[in-house]
Amino acid sequence: MSVPQKPENALKRAEELIDVGKKQDALDTLHAAIQHRKVRNLWTSTIEKIMVKHLELCVELKKMRTAREGLYQYRTMCQAANISSLELVVQKFRKAAEEKVSEAKKAQDLHMKEMGDLDEMEAPQTILLRAIQANDTRQQSQDRDVHMHFRFLWDTYKVVLDVLKSNVRLEEVYHETARHAFEFCRANQRPQEFKRLCDTLRKNFQELNKHPSGGKAAAHQVNPNNADTIMRTLETRCKQLQILTELDLWGGAYLTATEIFDLMSKARPKPHLRSMYYEYLGQIFWKSDNHLFHAFACLKNLMFVKAAKQNITKEELQLLASKAVLATLCVPFQKTSDIHATLELTTEGASSPYEKAKKHAQLFNVQTVPTRDSIAQSLVEKGLLPLAQDAKPFLDDIATGELFDGKLVPYITPLKQIIFFRLMKQLSEVYANMTIDNFEHAASIVPFSIAEKWMANAARQHGINIQINYSHKAIVFGAPRKVDMKSMKQPLIEIGLKLQQAMQRVAPEEQNTKEKVEKQQLSTNIVKRIEEETRLIRQRKEEIERRKEESERRKDMLERKAQARQREQEEREAEAERARQEIEREKREREREEQRKREQEMIKNKEMLEEMKKQADLSKASNLKIQGKKIQEIVAEDLTKLDPVQIMQAREAQMKRDRQEKIRQRKLESKRVDHLARALREEEQKYLDQWAEDIENEDAAYLDKAEEKLIEEQRQKHDELLKERDVLVYYARAKERWYNEKMEARREEYEQLWEERQKKCEEKVVELKIERARERLKQQADAMKERDRAAKAEKERRQREEEEEERREREAREEEERREAEDREKERAAEEKKAKLEAARKRKEEEEEARKRAEEKRRQKEEEIDARRAAEAEAAKSARVAERSERPDRDREPPRRTDG
Repeated sequence: MSVPQKPENALKRAEELIDVGKKQDALDTLHAAIQHRKVRNLWTSTIEKIMVKHLELCVELKKMRTAREGLYQYRTMCQAANISSLELVVQKFRKAAEEKVSEAKKAQDLHMKEMGDLDEMEAPQTILLRAIQANDTRQQSQDRDVHMHFRFLWDTYKVVLDVLKSNVRLEEVYHETARHAFEFCRANQRPQEFKRLCDTLRKNFQELNKHPSGGKAAAHQVNPNNADTIMRTLETRCKQLQILTELDLWGGAYLTATEIFDLMSKARPKPHLRSMYYEYLGQIFWKSDNHLFHAFACLKNLMFVKAAKQNITKEELQLLASKAVLATLCVPFQKTSDIHATLELTTEGASSPYEKAKKHAQLFNVQTVPTRDSIAQSLVEKGLLPLAQDAKPFLDDIATGELFDGKLVPYITPLKQIIFFRLMKQLSEVYANMTIDNFEHAASIVPFSIAEKWMANAARQHGINIQINYSHKAIVFGAPRKVDMKSMKQPLIEIGLKLQQAMQRVAPEEQNTKEKVEKQQLSTNIVKRIEEETRLIRQRKEEIERRKEESERRKDMLERKAQARQREQEEREAEAERARQEIEREKREREREEQRKREQEMIKNKEMLEEMKKQADLSKASNLKIQGKKIQEIVAEDLTKLDPVQIMQAREAQMKRDRQEKIRQRKLESKRVDHLARALREEEQKYLDQWAEDIENEDAAYLDKAEEKLIEEQRQKHDELLKERDVLVYYARAKERWYNEKMEARREEYEQLWEERQKKCEEKVVELKIERARERLKQQADAMKERDRAAKAEKERRQREEEEEERREREAREEEERREAEDREKERAAEEKKAKLEAARKRKEEEEEARKRAEEKRRQKEEEIDARRAAEAEAAKSARVAERSERPDRDREPPRRTDG
């Protein structure tokens, strides 16, 4: 297909092809126009229109490879001329792909979770199903079309991100596209694709930090240390963190949180981003059952929101405070008061618990690992505890799930576990054993069925030695213990504290006289010192902020001036460079075209000669000559003097000679193999019968031995099962009684739940019937409006078709006259070409006829050899069968086994 020389003509030709339904030809025309060497580095408004139409056709025809090549080429055009045009084209491309997906989703109800991987052409189950079916069903075809639309949109996001990743003026569109891709994955529940998207964004940002080897980076290159770049990246990462938690990708969420912390250390984030960071970081630690850092994240979020957000409502502040208090209560008690003392002794590199805790603490910009006591102390010292509701009514409301829309319900079970484990620890220190009834009364916060599981966890994880004796209905704590100093240490410390408190109540003046004097002296001086230090700190902070703002303003002004000068200089240099390159390009193109023709002819002759030399060496026939010279004596300098027609004739003669030699060698090889096979069959015949008899005797002996071994194993297994039955019969009655007691309470609960579910189902059926009736009424009204609109559109379309038909007839007449002149010229050239082809065809037919005659003779010879071999094999087989039939029947019977 000829390519128009001007972009305007290419656009017009493409529109004409679209009007007649040839969209693929229109796309090929536009793609060739974009790749044309004359407009490859030249941007115009017409090129922009061509690019928009090109991408629309790619979306409609689902040609992602063509769209990718066009976008990369258009980016090169717009890099220095008009980068905003690339932004407009990319947005239209993305919008068109999203609209196609929306139409596909409306046309067919499809569950995205059932759709295969979008990075694969087809799912494995679809390929297997299509392999066993003759034709696809209508539903399968529709599903495949929808999958192709979704896959095209996913590829669109990836291509756009790759095109825009390194240009600072397209940074806003880059992050906007990333957020669109986030929303696509969340709306369609695509966790695997979202993980790959996060890896792509992370890789793109890491590549920005790699400095070019040549020195200074390009002017349009994104600077990863720029404040605006960091802020845009931070907003995108926060949105990424939110969707990762919604899709339950907790590993990726933790990795994204570390990236957000690194970005926040480079620039001051917006308040709502920091609050969102603390909130989702707390969710990550809650999901990993790390209640300590979850409580610390809730505390940091509460402190930050209280200090930064001035117009926060009382209900929001109360929710945050209540959440922080409950999260702190859910933190397990430490075995000692100092977490560093317990963890540092077991440090084993970066994988130790203390190192992991330090790594988590760094995400909050703190150097020390928090503890349960430190978090509780912070709540009291910062005055955050009074913001929460009262404990007892508050906990009662949580259980109902009505308070704060049920946002605090997840804290119920961990809080009950803390209370239960604390109670178990105290009971094990006070009692040696107690009845199950008394224990249920003491631990009434959970049913005994749940308490059984928790007691097993307490014995395994918290070091509590406990046993449940179901026969005596009792719980036994621990084992007999000896009184030693380790066991008496904590009770003695508690007694000492109690005695000290009693002394302070009996004689407070004598105990506290010295302390009061010291406190009075300290209180008189500390007020002045606190005021002075507070004033100095405030002044220092204000001075630092003022200097920082002044430095930032001065730096921004210098950067803007430098960028303006750099931009003007680049524009002048680019204009001069384009003019110079255009002149040189035209000159190089002419020289390159002439050189290319000469080189192609030379390379073709050289390859043909080299191939002829190789064949001559292999066949040991190097006496072939061209213009009086042997093939081996011809060198590269002689190629310019030789006639290509004589080289072709010499090559054909050489191929004919090689073919005849191969036929002769194959005949000799066939005769040799025939004699060898006959000798082998004659020698092996005498050993086959003895081998068959030996194998039959070995098989019979093996079967007898295997049968005896199997009988002995079955007898032993039967005896063991009888012993096991006799042991378990004694417990059958007790097990049945225990089972009936447990199932009686559960049966009533099951019947009640079944009745409630039945009632809800009946109500749901009534609601669905009403909804379907309303939907049918609405569809009828829409159908009537659609018919009226279609009739009006049909009338307008007919008028346009009549006008278009008149224009086409006029253009067809002009085109017919031009084609007649071209046809006359082509007929003259075709006649000359036909004469040459006719001579070549006759020569080829003669060679083909000779080859067929030789092939027919060879085939007849092979058929005679195969027939002779088949007759010999049949005779040998008949001889073996006759010899075996003469043996007595007793020789084939296996030896009889006598029962003992």
